[in-house]
Amino acid sequence: MKKAILIGIALALVFVLGACAPTPEPTTIPPEEISPGEVPEGIIPSQAIPWDEAKYHIAERTTVYGAVVDTHWASGSKGKPTFLNIGKPYPDPDRFTVVIWVDYRANFPQAPEVYYLGKTIYVTGLITEYNGIPQIEVKDPSQIQEQ
Repeated sequence: MKKAILIGIALALVFVLGACAPTPEPTTIPPEEISPGEVPEGIIPSQAIPWDEAKYHIAERTTVYGAVVDTHWASGSKGKPTFLNIGKPYPDPDRFTVVIWVDYRANFPQAPEVYYLGKTIYVTGLITEYNGIPQIEVKDPSQIQEQ
C-alpha cells in the first residue's frame, strides 16, 4: 500500500515538473545577419512580421509569416508565376503574396502551389508591392521555412 502511494506521488511530481518545464523557443537570428535570399534551415529570423503587417514594410528586406490559404500556378500567363497567397485568398486586396517565377520553379523539389498549401510559412526577402498587394518574390526554397 505504501509502495503504491509513493509511486503515485513520484508520478505526480514527474508530471508536474514536466508540465512546468520551459518550452524551447525556435532558434532565431536578427534579419540583418541573413544574406539576401538565404535563410539557414531551421532558423527563424527574430524580427519576423505577420503577413497582415507587410503592407507597412514595403521596400524592407525582412521575413513575413502566415498560413498559405490559396495558391495558383498561372502557367498560361507571361512569366508563368506561381502565387502563394497568405492570410486571405485571391482576389482579396488585403492578402500577402509570395511570387515564384517559372525561371525558379525548378529550384523547388515539388510543385510549390501544392506543397505549401495549408502550411504556415516564413518567407524572407524584399517586400515589394504590385497593384497595392504586398509581396515577396522567391527564387530559392531556402527563402521559405515551414513552422
